[in-house]
Amino acid sequence: MAAATPKATTRATIPVVLVLTVPPKERELEDEREAEMKSLLDTASRSVVATLTQHLHKPVGATYLGSGKIEELAALLKSSGAEQAVFDTQLSPRQQRNLTKEVEADVLDYNQIILDIFARNARTAQAMLAVELAQMVYNRSRLKRMWTHLDRLGGGGGGGSSAVRGAGEKQIEVDKRLVRDRIIELRERLETIEKRRERTVAARGDCFNIALVGYTNAGKSTLMNALTHAGVLAEDRLFATLDTRTAQVHLEGVPNAVLSDTVGFIRNLPPALIASFHATLAEVREADLLLHVIDCSSPSMDEQVTSVEKVLDAIGAAKIPTIMVFNKIDRTYSKAILLAYRRRYTDSVEISALSGDGIDGLKVQIAAQAAAQLTTLTVRFDAKDGALNAFLRSRARVTDESYDGETAQLTLAADSRLIDEIRAHPGLVLVS
Repeated sequence: MAAATPKATTRATIPVVLVLTVPPKERELEDEREAEMKSLLDTASRSVVATLTQHLHKPVGATYLGSGKIEELAALLKSSGAEQAVFDTQLSPRQQRNLTKEVEADVLDYNQIILDIFARNARTAQAMLAVELAQMVYNRSRLKRMWTHLDRLGGGGGGGSSAVRGAGEKQIEVDKRLVRDRIIELRERLETIEKRRERTVAARGDCFNIALVGYTNAGKSTLMNALTHAGVLAEDRLFATLDTRTAQVHLEGVPNAVLSDTVGFIRNLPPALIASFHATLAEVREADLLLHVIDCSSPSMDEQVTSVEKVLDAIGAAKIPTIMVFNKIDRTYSKAILLAYRRRYTDSVEISALSGDGIDGLKVQIAAQAAAQLTTLTVRFDAKDGALNAFLRSRARVTDESYDGETAQLTLAADSRLIDEIRAHPGLVLVS
């Protein structure tokens, strides 16, 4: 087999063999899975020069692939000139060590690629800390692999001397302690950031908080620009957004509404990465409403929706009221699948964030959701207390008002946070 030529690119790339491990029951998603992996690898500065596909019912414990496929992979690496083999799934440390030895080339798994991309895209101190923590947790169980070269030192039949092996074992223990200490430090720093962010979100108690969630590259940033004119960066690439951005959105009948754009999700997002981005995802957990943006031009729309819902469940946001927003409606892949979703989610909206089609309807739906979360109540207070009057009007919609001598009575449509404040306020009497 002639060696393949890496594709031309504007930046240096590492040639790799992509290993697709597709269960037989998911063969119909094979092309889409391959396209997504190639896009991920391009983002990670790697070019796919060859692809090896294995339809696995069950992975082999020690090597994930069977012996025949391992031989095929080793041959493909040599013939294509690839420097690495990249799997589209998570490998155990043992599997990764054994595969590296068998094919005589670096073997990377799905988690490494995702972590690499996050590391490349991290811009703020918080994102950098979160990525470093996830990398530390991932590499902690792989420290032994970093010292396997010592087994080849010292001669004597390839086993290495006991002194050299002992040095390696001691160094592994030192490294484990250093990694453990660094993980503790990073978690403490991120916990501090998370508490600060939660206080920031809580301070927006007078606002109706909306968070954009969705699969990476579903068009969340484009939608944020369409709703807020915030001018945030909207790129056609995976994980363009890692840090939360917030802007005010003007909605009919909603006094104060803010919209936050958050990091995109992806299938099998590494648990360590979800955990380390817990502080960043505070905007999602504390939101009054989620806009789940769905790329309806993708053949894997159903799988992507499931992936996002799994992450929302993992971070404790599954029960927050949600509007399903079907984006890129002008390029719908399957009208049948879209119709099935519209029947399942009757309050969903179809839009094109790029052209603006459907945006006005989405705003109406958001306002309706905001109104649905309000409770009508009547309060009395001293009519001379202008500050209290202004406070109530800034936080709620006044539906009726009357004045009896020195007493003012307002009927309000208020959210749960304001109701709690009213009950605790000494100058307010709750009538009904």
